[in-house]
Amino acid sequence: MKKIGLTIAVMVGVMSVLWFASSFNQAHHDGAKRIAKTKKIKQLTVKKLTTTASAAVVMNRETGKILGTKNGTQPLAIASISKLMTGYLTLEKLAMTDMIEPSANTVKIGEESELAAVPLNAATTYRTDDLLNAALQLSANDAAIALGDEISGSQLRFTKLMAATAKQWNIKTAKWYNAAGIRNDEMEDDKVNAPNSAENMMSAIDVAKMSEQILKHQPKIIAILSQTTNTFNGTTQASNFSLMNNYFSQTKYQVTGGKLGVSVKSGVSFVGFFTYKKHHYVTVVLHADQYKNLSAVFRETKRILDETV
Repeated sequence: MKKIGLTIAVMVGVMSVLWFASSFNQAHHDGAKRIAKTKKIKQLTVKKLTTTASAAVVMNRETGKILGTKNGTQPLAIASISKLMTGYLTLEKLAMTDMIEPSANTVKIGEESELAAVPLNAATTYRTDDLLNAALQLSANDAAIALGDEISGSQLRFTKLMAATAKQWNIKTAKWYNAAGIRNDEMEDDKVNAPNSAENMMSAIDVAKMSEQILKHQPKIIAILSQTTNTFNGTTQASNFSLMNNYFSQTKYQVTGGKLGVSVKSGVSFVGFFTYKKHHYVTVVLHADQYKNLSAVFRETKRILDETV
């Protein structure tokens, strides 16, 4: 009887140990799941930006993760930010030594005093790389339009190429009317079948996605965007990057390139490429203020970087 009792006691002890071990393992497993879930929630958290701009985004270029956003999915006019897509397609489709003769209509657009231009001359050919530099560094509208015409034969066909490229990158909010990002009626004889006031549009998140794809597939575009001067037809002048560099050199963020978009409809907008503590970021600020207040877009870009990185 004592022997049976001892056996039972041993069995009860063993079962208790097994139950305790099982409970401990389950508790440990549940705890690990809770920690993993908490980490996942933390990773998925996107900062709500407090910028005064109509829309903004900060993206980590290395991961593609959106770190902060305001009205990130709302399509807005992007003006000359459009030239990033034109520059990308130029690098993809043309040789830099190709010679391009602008159309008479493109020359006429370049003569408009309200539009940024090189300008170009009739019956004159220009190297592709000179036009590309002018479009990206000086935001020359006539240069961008000449590139689009050379690639596709017309602005209408070029906008279809822009749309097809954006679709490949899963960009769904883009609307394209011309290679330069100017108003449809400013395209003179090359305007498309759309309202006169129509301008290229995209959401801030899609601008960031587009920029990420362009940098991924054509990283050499950074070298073009980061030049502080531009020389065209023997004339040297400060580039748009010099404005960015002058402002951000006074901050802790290193600007490595970017593109301004300025029009009455888009206000002042900016997509910037930054390095901070060895990490790389894309920022987008749309409609920071009225189009004449250029400093506002740099101020708001710094604000959203401060809030996220």
